[in-house]
Amino acid sequence: MARLGRRDRGLLVKIRDGRQVWYVRLYHHGQERRFGSFATKTAARDFYEKAKLEQKEGRFFPERFQHGGYELVQICIDRYEQLCANKKSRKDQRYFAQWWRSRFEGKRLNTISAVVLEDIRQRLLCTGLTPQRVNRYFAWLRACLNVAVREGRLMNNPVKSLKMFKEFKGRTRFLSSEEEDRLLAALGAPYDAWTRFAILTGLRQEEQFSLKWVEVDLERNLITLPATKAGDIQYVPVTQEAKDILRGFDSWQRSVWVFPSLNSSTHVDARNFYRRIFLPAVRRIGLENVTWHALRHTFASRLAMAGHGDGTIAALLRHSGTALVKRYAHLSDTHLRQAMEGVSQFGRPDRQAVVSDHKTGSIADPTVTETGTAEVMRGKKSS
Repeated sequence: MARLGRRDRGLLVKIRDGRQVWYVRLYHHGQERRFGSFATKTAARDFYEKAKLEQKEGRFFPERFQHGGYELVQICIDRYEQLCANKKSRKDQRYFAQWWRSRFEGKRLNTISAVVLEDIRQRLLCTGLTPQRVNRYFAWLRACLNVAVREGRLMNNPVKSLKMFKEFKGRTRFLSSEEEDRLLAALGAPYDAWTRFAILTGLRQEEQFSLKWVEVDLERNLITLPATKAGDIQYVPVTQEAKDILRGFDSWQRSVWVFPSLNSSTHVDARNFYRRIFLPAVRRIGLENVTWHALRHTFASRLAMAGHGDGTIAALLRHSGTALVKRYAHLSDTHLRQAMEGVSQFGRPDRQAVVSDHKTGSIADPTVTETGTAEVMRGKKSS
Protein backbone atom coordinates (compact mmCIF):
# COMPACT_ATOMS: atom_id res chain seq x y z
CA MET A 1 0.00 0.00 0.00
CA ALA A 2 1.44 3.34 -1.04
CA ARG A 3 2.21 5.87 1.65
CA LEU A 4 0.11 9.02 1.38
CA GLY A 5 2.32 11.75 -0.05
CA ARG A 6 5.33 9.56 0.82
CA ARG A 7 5.34 11.25 4.23
CA ASP A 8 5.99 7.98 6.08
CA ARG A 9 8.91 6.85 3.92
CA GLY A 10 11.92 5.97 6.07
CA LEU A 11 9.93 5.96 9.31
CA LEU A 12 9.69 2.91 11.56
CA VAL A 13 7.51 2.50 14.63
CA LYS A 14 8.09 0.20 17.60
CA ILE A 15 6.27 -0.43 20.87
CA ARG A 16 8.45 0.18 23.92
CA ASP A 17 7.15 0.13 27.48
CA GLY A 18 3.62 0.14 26.15
CA ARG A 19 3.99 3.22 23.97
CA GLN A 20 4.98 4.01 20.41
CA VAL A 21 8.48 5.30 19.57
CA TRP A 22 9.67 6.26 16.12
CA TYR A 23 12.94 5.61 14.26
CA VAL A 24 14.32 6.90 10.99
CA ARG A 25 15.92 4.64 8.40
CA LEU A 26 18.27 6.18 5.83
CA TYR A 27 20.67 4.83 3.24
CA HIS A 28 23.96 6.71 3.25
CA HIS A 29 26.74 5.74 0.81
CA GLY A 30 24.90 2.48 0.18
CA GLN A 31 24.73 1.53 3.85
CA GLU A 32 21.57 1.43 5.93
CA ARG A 33 21.61 3.67 9.00
CA ARG A 34 18.98 3.99 11.71
CA PHE A 35 18.44 7.02 13.92
CA GLY A 36 16.25 7.53 16.94
CA SER A 37 14.29 7.04 18.96
CA PHE A 38 11.82 9.90 18.56
CA ALA A 39 8.85 10.42 20.88
CA THR A 40 6.52 11.56 18.07
CA LYS A 41 6.04 10.78 14.43
CA THR A 42 6.33 14.48 13.60
CA ALA A 43 9.80 14.71 15.16
CA ALA A 44 10.93 11.63 13.23
CA ARG A 45 9.54 13.00 9.96
CA ASP A 46 11.24 16.40 10.51
CA PHE A 47 14.58 14.67 11.10
CA TYR A 48 14.11 12.54 7.98
CA GLU A 49 13.35 15.51 5.74
CA LYS A 50 16.27 17.53 7.13
CA ALA A 51 18.64 14.58 6.68
CA LYS A 52 17.54 14.03 3.06
CA LEU A 53 18.12 17.71 2.29
CA GLU A 54 21.61 17.56 3.82
CA GLN A 55 22.35 14.41 1.81
CA LYS A 56 21.38 16.21 -1.37
CA GLU A 57 23.65 19.15 -0.50
CA GLY A 58 26.52 16.93 0.70
CA ARG A 59 26.24 18.16 4.29
CA PHE A 60 24.96 15.01 5.99
CA PHE A 61 27.29 13.47 8.60
CA PRO A 62 25.57 10.54 10.34
CA GLU A 63 28.26 10.26 13.03
CA ARG A 64 26.82 13.41 14.62
CA PHE A 65 23.74 11.44 15.56
CA GLN A 66 25.20 8.07 16.46
CA HIS A 67 27.56 6.61 19.05
CA GLY A 68 27.69 9.69 21.27
CA GLY A 69 28.04 12.14 18.37
CA TYR A 70 31.32 11.35 16.58
CA GLU A 71 33.72 8.44 16.39
CA LEU A 72 36.84 8.27 18.55
CA VAL A 73 39.91 10.13 17.32
CA GLN A 74 42.06 7.03 17.75
CA ILE A 75 39.81 5.07 15.36
CA CYS A 76 40.18 7.83 12.77
CA ILE A 77 43.97 7.77 13.23
CA ASP A 78 44.10 3.97 12.96
CA ARG A 79 42.21 4.12 9.68
CA TYR A 80 44.49 6.83 8.26
CA GLU A 81 47.60 4.95 9.38
CA GLN A 82 46.44 1.94 7.37
CA LEU A 83 45.99 4.16 4.31
CA CYS A 84 49.60 5.38 4.73
CA ALA A 85 51.07 1.91 5.25
CA ASN A 86 52.73 1.92 1.82
CA LYS A 87 54.19 5.42 2.02
CA LYS A 88 57.97 5.88 2.07
CA SER A 89 58.15 7.76 5.37
CA ARG A 90 56.68 4.90 7.41
CA LYS A 91 58.68 5.73 10.52
CA ASP A 92 57.42 9.32 10.61
CA GLN A 93 53.89 8.09 9.95
CA ARG A 94 54.07 5.73 12.93
CA TYR A 95 55.54 8.41 15.18
CA PHE A 96 52.94 11.08 14.40
CA ALA A 97 50.10 8.56 14.60
CA GLN A 98 51.18 7.44 18.06
CA TRP A 99 51.81 11.00 19.22
CA TRP A 100 48.38 12.32 18.22
CA ARG A 101 46.68 9.14 19.43
CA SER A 102 48.08 9.70 22.91
CA ARG A 103 47.01 13.37 22.90
CA PHE A 104 43.36 12.56 22.12
CA GLU A 105 43.02 9.22 23.90
CA GLY A 106 39.35 8.54 24.63
CA LYS A 107 38.29 11.76 22.84
CA ARG A 108 35.90 12.10 19.93
CA LEU A 109 36.43 13.98 16.70
CA ASN A 110 34.18 16.86 17.72
CA THR A 111 36.50 17.67 20.66
CA ILE A 112 39.24 18.81 18.25
CA SER A 113 38.93 22.57 17.95
CA ALA A 114 41.22 25.40 16.83
CA VAL A 115 41.63 26.52 20.47
CA VAL A 116 42.73 23.05 21.58
CA LEU A 117 45.13 22.72 18.66
CA GLU A 118 46.70 26.14 19.27
CA ASP A 119 47.35 25.18 22.90
CA ILE A 120 49.05 21.98 21.74
CA ARG A 121 51.13 23.93 19.23
CA GLN A 122 52.42 26.36 21.85
CA ARG A 123 53.32 23.48 24.16
CA LEU A 124 55.36 21.89 21.36
CA LEU A 125 57.26 25.13 20.84
CA CYS A 126 58.04 25.29 24.57
CA THR A 127 59.74 21.88 24.35
CA GLY A 128 62.36 23.37 22.01
CA LEU A 129 60.99 22.14 18.68
CA THR A 130 61.52 24.47 15.74
CA PRO A 131 58.49 26.02 13.99
CA GLN A 132 59.33 23.89 10.95
CA ARG A 133 59.12 20.70 12.99
CA VAL A 134 55.87 21.79 14.64
CA ASN A 135 54.45 22.34 11.16
CA ARG A 136 55.16 18.69 10.39
CA TYR A 137 53.03 17.57 13.36
CA PHE A 138 50.05 19.60 12.21
CA ALA A 139 50.49 18.80 8.53
CA TRP A 140 50.11 15.12 9.45
CA LEU A 141 46.98 15.75 11.52
CA ARG A 142 45.52 17.93 8.76
CA ALA A 143 45.95 15.12 6.23
CA CYS A 144 44.40 12.64 8.67
CA LEU A 145 41.32 14.79 9.31
CA ASN A 146 40.95 15.56 5.60
CA VAL A 147 40.21 11.87 5.11
CA ALA A 148 37.63 12.01 7.91
CA VAL A 149 35.93 14.96 6.19
CA ARG A 150 35.88 13.17 2.82
CA GLU A 151 34.34 10.09 4.43
CA GLY A 152 31.61 12.17 6.06
CA ARG A 153 32.80 11.56 9.61
CA LEU A 154 33.62 15.21 10.26
CA MET A 155 31.99 18.37 8.95
CA ASN A 156 35.18 20.47 8.57
CA ASN A 157 38.87 20.24 9.34
CA PRO A 158 39.84 22.37 12.39
CA VAL A 159 43.53 22.31 11.47
CA LYS A 160 42.79 24.44 8.41
CA SER A 161 41.81 27.32 10.67
CA LEU A 162 45.39 27.46 11.98
CA LYS A 163 48.00 29.35 9.99
CA MET A 164 51.18 27.33 9.65
CA PHE A 165 54.39 28.91 10.88
CA LYS A 166 56.38 30.60 8.15
CA GLU A 167 59.38 28.54 7.11
CA PHE A 168 62.21 30.80 6.09
CA LYS A 169 64.35 29.78 3.12
CA GLY A 170 67.28 31.93 4.11
CA ARG A 171 70.79 30.92 5.07
CA THR A 172 71.14 27.29 6.02
CA ARG A 173 72.46 27.05 9.58
CA PHE A 174 75.72 25.16 9.97
CA LEU A 175 78.52 25.23 12.51
CA SER A 176 81.86 26.92 12.05
CA SER A 177 84.91 25.14 13.45
CA GLU A 178 84.95 27.49 16.44
CA GLU A 179 81.24 26.91 17.15
CA GLU A 180 81.76 23.17 16.89
CA ASP A 181 84.60 23.25 19.42
CA ARG A 182 82.49 25.26 21.86
CA LEU A 183 79.53 22.91 21.47
CA LEU A 184 81.60 19.76 21.98
CA ALA A 185 83.18 21.27 25.09
CA ALA A 186 79.76 22.20 26.48
CA LEU A 187 78.37 18.72 25.88
CA GLY A 188 81.28 16.81 27.38
CA ALA A 189 81.81 13.05 27.23
CA PRO A 190 80.26 10.93 25.85
CA TYR A 191 77.91 13.34 24.10
CA ASP A 192 80.74 15.21 22.37
CA ALA A 193 81.68 12.01 20.53
CA TRP A 194 78.05 11.42 19.55
CA THR A 195 77.83 14.92 18.10
CA ARG A 196 81.15 14.73 16.29
CA PHE A 197 80.08 11.40 14.78
CA ALA A 198 76.94 13.08 13.39
CA ILE A 199 79.04 15.79 11.72
CA LEU A 200 81.40 13.20 10.22
CA THR A 201 78.66 10.98 8.77
CA GLY A 202 75.73 13.29 8.04
CA LEU A 203 73.35 10.75 9.59
CA ARG A 204 69.89 11.93 10.55
CA GLN A 205 69.06 11.91 14.23
CA GLU A 206 66.87 8.81 14.22
CA GLU A 207 69.23 7.00 11.83
CA GLN A 208 72.16 7.52 14.17
CA PHE A 209 70.54 6.61 17.46
CA SER A 210 68.78 3.52 16.09
CA LEU A 211 72.03 2.19 14.62
CA LYS A 212 72.89 -1.44 15.41
CA TRP A 213 76.37 -2.93 15.61
CA VAL A 214 75.44 -5.55 13.02
CA GLU A 215 74.93 -2.66 10.56
CA VAL A 216 78.48 -1.34 11.10
CA ASP A 217 81.25 -2.85 8.97
CA LEU A 218 84.58 -1.36 10.05
CA GLU A 219 86.52 -3.61 7.69
CA ARG A 220 84.79 -2.19 4.62
CA ASN A 221 84.35 1.29 6.17
CA LEU A 222 80.61 1.15 5.63
CA ILE A 223 77.36 1.61 7.56
CA THR A 224 74.20 -0.04 6.26
CA LEU A 225 70.87 1.65 6.94
CA PRO A 226 68.06 -0.90 6.42
CA ALA A 227 65.23 1.58 7.07
CA THR A 228 65.58 5.16 5.85
CA LYS A 229 63.45 8.19 5.09
CA ALA A 230 63.47 7.19 1.42
CA GLY A 231 62.11 3.77 2.35
CA ASP A 232 64.96 1.71 0.91
CA ILE A 233 68.36 0.40 2.05
CA GLN A 234 71.16 2.98 1.98
CA TYR A 235 74.89 2.93 2.69
CA VAL A 236 77.08 5.48 4.44
CA PRO A 237 80.89 5.54 3.99
CA VAL A 238 82.86 5.87 7.23
CA THR A 239 86.03 7.96 7.62
CA GLN A 240 88.98 6.95 9.76
CA GLU A 241 88.01 9.42 12.48
CA ALA A 242 84.45 8.08 12.55
CA LYS A 243 85.85 4.55 12.84
CA ASP A 244 88.02 5.64 15.77
CA ILE A 245 84.95 7.06 17.50
CA LEU A 246 83.07 3.79 17.02
CA ARG A 247 86.01 1.76 18.30
CA GLY A 248 85.99 3.94 21.41
CA PHE A 249 82.46 2.79 22.32
CA ASP A 250 82.12 -0.27 24.55
CA SER A 251 78.39 -0.68 23.99
CA TRP A 252 79.01 -3.72 21.76
CA GLN A 253 79.83 -5.67 24.93
CA ARG A 254 76.34 -5.32 26.40
CA SER A 255 73.90 -4.34 23.64
CA VAL A 256 73.01 -4.76 19.99
CA TRP A 257 72.67 -0.97 19.78
CA VAL A 258 75.58 1.37 19.10
CA PHE A 259 73.87 3.99 21.30
CA PRO A 260 72.01 1.98 23.97
CA SER A 261 69.89 3.53 26.70
CA LEU A 262 70.30 2.65 30.38
CA ASN A 263 68.20 -0.36 29.52
CA SER A 264 70.55 -2.07 27.07
CA SER A 265 67.66 -3.74 25.27
CA THR A 266 66.59 -0.38 23.81
CA HIS A 267 68.45 2.42 22.09
CA VAL A 268 68.69 6.03 23.25
CA ASP A 269 65.48 8.01 22.86
CA ALA A 270 66.71 10.56 20.31
CA ARG A 271 64.13 13.20 21.10
CA ASN A 272 64.61 12.84 24.84
CA PHE A 273 68.39 13.26 24.42
CA TYR A 274 67.82 16.26 22.17
CA ARG A 275 65.59 18.04 24.69
CA ARG A 276 67.48 17.15 27.88
CA ILE A 277 71.12 17.23 26.77
CA PHE A 278 71.68 18.81 23.37
CA LEU A 279 69.43 21.89 23.46
CA PRO A 280 70.48 22.99 26.99
CA ALA A 281 74.15 22.87 25.91
CA VAL A 282 73.36 24.93 22.80
CA ARG A 283 71.59 27.55 24.91
CA ARG A 284 74.37 27.73 27.52
CA ILE A 285 76.93 28.82 24.96
CA GLY A 286 74.53 31.13 23.12
CA LEU A 287 74.31 29.44 19.71
CA GLU A 288 71.27 30.64 17.80
CA ASN A 289 69.09 28.51 15.52
CA VAL A 290 71.22 25.41 16.07
CA THR A 291 69.26 22.16 16.02
CA TRP A 292 70.46 18.58 15.69
CA HIS A 293 69.76 18.78 11.96
CA ALA A 294 72.31 21.63 11.79
CA LEU A 295 74.96 18.90 12.23
CA ARG A 296 73.83 17.33 8.96
CA HIS A 297 73.94 20.77 7.33
CA THR A 298 77.48 21.17 8.71
CA PHE A 299 78.48 17.88 7.07
CA ALA A 300 77.08 19.04 3.72
CA SER A 301 78.47 22.56 3.93
CA ARG A 302 82.00 21.28 4.54
CA LEU A 303 81.72 19.05 1.50
CA ALA A 304 80.73 22.12 -0.52
CA MET A 305 83.57 24.23 0.90
CA ALA A 306 86.00 21.45 0.01
CA GLY A 307 85.00 21.95 -3.64
CA HIS A 308 82.83 18.86 -4.17
CA GLY A 309 80.06 19.08 -6.75
CA ASP A 310 76.31 18.83 -6.27
CA GLY A 311 76.23 15.20 -7.39
CA THR A 312 78.80 14.14 -4.80
CA ILE A 313 77.07 16.05 -2.00
CA ALA A 314 73.67 14.64 -2.97
CA ALA A 315 75.08 11.11 -3.00
CA LEU A 316 76.66 11.47 0.45
CA LEU A 317 73.50 13.06 1.84
CA ARG A 318 71.58 10.19 0.21
CA HIS A 319 69.24 12.52 -1.64
CA SER A 320 67.48 11.28 -4.77
CA GLY A 321 68.39 14.48 -6.63
CA THR A 322 70.45 17.64 -6.39
CA ALA A 323 67.60 20.14 -5.86
CA LEU A 324 68.06 20.26 -2.08
CA VAL A 325 71.83 20.60 -2.44
CA LYS A 326 71.55 24.02 -4.12
CA ARG A 327 71.48 25.65 -0.69
CA TYR A 328 75.18 24.80 -0.26
CA ALA A 329 76.35 26.01 -3.68
CA HIS A 330 77.34 29.46 -2.42
CA LEU A 331 79.81 27.85 0.00
CA SER A 332 81.92 26.19 -2.66
CA ASP A 333 84.07 29.20 -3.54
CA THR A 334 86.70 26.88 -5.04
CA HIS A 335 84.60 25.72 -7.96
CA LEU A 336 83.00 29.17 -8.29
CA ARG A 337 86.43 30.76 -8.77
CA GLN A 338 87.26 28.08 -11.31
CA ALA A 339 84.03 28.87 -13.15
CA MET A 340 84.92 32.59 -13.25
CA GLU A 341 88.38 31.77 -14.61
CA GLY A 342 86.67 29.76 -17.33
CA VAL A 343 84.84 32.90 -18.45
CA SER A 344 88.10 34.85 -18.47
CA GLN A 345 89.92 32.21 -20.52
CA PHE A 346 87.09 31.48 -22.96
CA GLY A 347 88.47 31.51 -26.51
CA ARG A 348 92.04 32.15 -25.28
CA PRO A 349 93.37 28.76 -24.28
CA ASP A 350 97.07 29.57 -24.84
CA ARG A 351 97.46 32.93 -23.18
CA GLN A 352 96.23 35.09 -20.34
CA ALA A 353 93.47 37.63 -20.60
CA VAL A 354 94.38 40.90 -22.26
CA VAL A 355 94.23 44.20 -20.38
CA SER A 356 93.61 47.76 -21.51
CA ASP A 357 96.54 50.20 -21.77
CA HIS A 358 95.00 53.43 -20.54
CA LYS A 359 97.99 55.56 -21.67
CA THR A 360 98.04 54.54 -25.31
CA GLY A 361 94.42 53.48 -25.65
CA SER A 362 95.66 50.19 -27.16
CA ILE A 363 95.17 46.64 -25.91
CA ALA A 364 98.40 45.30 -24.42
CA ASP A 365 99.25 41.65 -23.99
CA PRO A 366 101.02 41.19 -20.61
CA THR A 367 103.03 38.30 -22.05
CA VAL A 368 104.87 40.71 -24.43
CA THR A 369 107.88 42.53 -23.00
CA GLU A 370 108.25 46.31 -23.07
CA THR A 371 111.19 45.96 -25.48
CA GLY A 372 109.13 43.91 -27.82
CA THR A 373 106.38 46.52 -27.80
CA ALA A 374 108.86 49.30 -28.63
CA GLU A 375 110.24 47.32 -31.55
CA VAL A 376 106.77 46.92 -32.97
CA MET A 377 106.12 50.67 -32.68
CA ARG A 378 109.41 51.54 -34.42
CA GLY A 379 108.55 49.18 -37.23
CA LYS A 380 105.24 50.98 -37.78
CA LYS A 381 106.97 54.40 -37.94
CA SER A 382 109.59 53.28 -40.48
CA SER A 383 106.89 51.93 -42.73
